[in-house]
Order: sequence, then C-alpha cells, then structure tokens
Amino acid sequence: MFILIHGNNTLEQEEAVTALLQEHTSQDFGGVNTERLGRPLRFAELQQVCDTLPFLGEQRIVIVKNALGKGTERVVQQVVEYLPHLPPTTLLILVESRTLSRGHPLLKLARKGDVNKVLHFVLPKPWKLSAWVGERAKKRGIQIQPKAIHLLAQNIGPQLHQLDQELQKLQLYRGDAGPITEEDVRALVPYLQVVDVIFQMVDALGRRNPPAALRYLHRLIVPGTPQHELLRIFGMMVRQFRLLIQTRWLVERGQTEAQIAERLHLHPYVVKKVRAQAPYFTLEQLRQAYHLLAETDLAIKTGRLEAGAALDLLVVQLTRL
Repeated sequence: MFILIHGNNTLEQEEAVTALLQEHTSQDFGGVNTERLGRPLRFAELQQVCDTLPFLGEQRIVIVKNALGKGTERVVQQVVEYLPHLPPTTLLILVESRTLSRGHPLLKLARKGDVNKVLHFVLPKPWKLSAWVGERAKKRGIQIQPKAIHLLAQNIGPQLHQLDQELQKLQLYRGDAGPITEEDVRALVPYLQVVDVIFQMVDALGRRNPPAALRYLHRLIVPGTPQHELLRIFGMMVRQFRLLIQTRWLVERGQTEAQIAERLHLHPYVVKKVRAQAPYFTLEQLRQAYHLLAETDLAIKTGRLEAGAALDLLVVQLTRL
C-alpha cells in the first residue's frame, strides 16, 4: 500500500504523516521499522528499503519526502513501475510539498488502486484564512474573539506554522481568563507590532518626511538592539517594498484588490493597505528603492556599515527618491 501526500500546506502534511505513524507504528519499538528518505533518491535504495521485511512486527513504514520533483522523471517512472509489486508488509508514504499535476504518473496510479490513498493539502485562499484560524483554534480547544482571529490572519498571512504557534502561545498566556482578545494579540505577537510601525514608516517615506520616518525606525531599533533583530527589521522593510513593487505593477495592469490578494497570497486587508501606499511611488522610484535596499544589504554583509547606521542612511535615502 502507498499513500501520496501533496500540496503546499506543509503544516497539515506533517500532521497527516504524524497521524499515520501513530496509527501504524504501535508495535514499532525504537522506530526500527520506520525509514525516511529524501532527495537525492536512488531507486535501488528505495526498493531495498521497501523490500526488507519488518523486524519483530507486522509492518514497515517508508517515508519519502520531496524526492520526486523536477529532474527526477526517470526515478518517478521506476517508482511507478515498482509500486504494483510493493510488499504487503510495507506502507510507503510519498510526500511532495507542491501540488502535483492531474496527469502526474503517481496520481494516476494511486487512483487505480483500491488500497492506495491520495491526500491533498493546500494553503487556504487569502479570504478564507480567518476561517482557517478559527477552525484551528476550535480544533485546539482555544477560545478566541473574531477580531483577534482577523488580526492574526491579516498580518501573519498564510504562514500556517507561525499562526499555529501564536495560537498556542496566546492560549498559554490567556489560560482560563476567557477568550483571546485583539489586545492580547497586539501585546503578545511581536511581529504585529513591527508590521504596524513598518507601515507607518513607509507612509512617512511616501510623504518624503525624513524626521517622521526616522522616528518610526527608532521605535524599532535602539542602542544595543541585537544584530539579528536589526536584520529581521531590514528584512521586513525589503518585504514591504517588494509588495509595493508587485502591487503597483499589478494595479497598472488593471488587477483588482481581490485578484492581487490571490496572486500574491496575501490577506485582502493587507493588499488594501499596500495599495493605498503604492501611489506614493512610481514604478521607477520603487526600482530605485530596491536598488538602495540591495546596496544596504551588501554594506551590512561586508561590514562596510554597522546595521543600525545602514538603516538610518537607507531611510534618509528613500525619502529623497
């Protein structure tokens, strides 16, 4: 028997694999009957592992992860030819962190067998992300107010691992004191605090107001801010300008906010905020901004400028576009 798991929702993929292991390895003491393989995958190795009889047990589980993508067509064909002869004592789990095409040989083979199974996990659409967060909270027995759900979804986006971690952290913080509130989210999720300030700083940059832009920057960095935190803030600035470039380009081509949200995998509220900032800059100015960001990245990595000073200089330069 083999199970094919595919799609870009890696969180629920991992949970499906964990559930399968719990279901099928109750007698696998020490994990001796569980094998994990990845890329590069040699077919001979896979066949040898699958053909090996289980040790003091009834079943052997072999997990192959992200080893059958582009450039592995020959191995895929060998696997497809071998699967009908897979020993009944082996459960083979094939995991691909992408959606396979309908005509993919593995999908076609899986549909033919009565005992084989296909599990497809995809990221929720941007406009369905709040519903996903709500269902996730319910699954974990977490009480959370709708506004708090919306705030998490619109700011973190389809980063499902992070959303799940934040829900668990908020649950520990809230305890038995009632549902998680919007104020709890703002207080406990540092990412949201930084996102808000980044948006405000870009507004100041768009108005070409250096003092205001620097004030917002210095709400994020102070003397003694660790290097890794400075780099995280810089990375979020890069992300914001990348979204501005993409949004401005799509708006000029007649795309609606809903279309932009789907194409960029963003929450509609985030698209609305970015779209409001896009008119501050022409596409040429945004290209210049990206060039300045690349120069800043190089200056920090080569040690030519200390990260804090580099960010100060960058903000001033961006107001001069």
